[in-house]
Amino acid sequence: MGKFLAALAVIALVSAPVMAADTKGEWTGWITDTHCGANGANRDHTAACVEKCMKGGSKAQLYVESEKKSYTLSDFSKVKDLVGQKVTVKGTLGEGGTITVESASKAS
Repeated sequence: MGKFLAALAVIALVSAPVMAADTKGEWTGWITDTHCGANGANRDHTAACVEKCMKGGSKAQLYVESEKKSYTLSDFSKVKDLVGQKVTVKGTLGEGGTITVESASKAS
């Protein structure tokens, strides 16, 4: 019985969901939104377009070309003036792929 309980405990530990911790970092890419996606990740995209899409239910995002991946941004006001430029966003990546924006600047 003891071996059975020990095996059961090991199975429970291995199969338990792993809680992902938030990750601090920086990401470089283009400001876009969930509607325009990678197509909006360029110099021609405007803050007015992102805002229009957000009024329609989209969320502001950062498209990182090197990863071919988009991250939702927590605060569009911190990146609004950088739309149409390649930017570096610093912050914390949470579960679900949302970056809590601490700062943003034009990428070098």
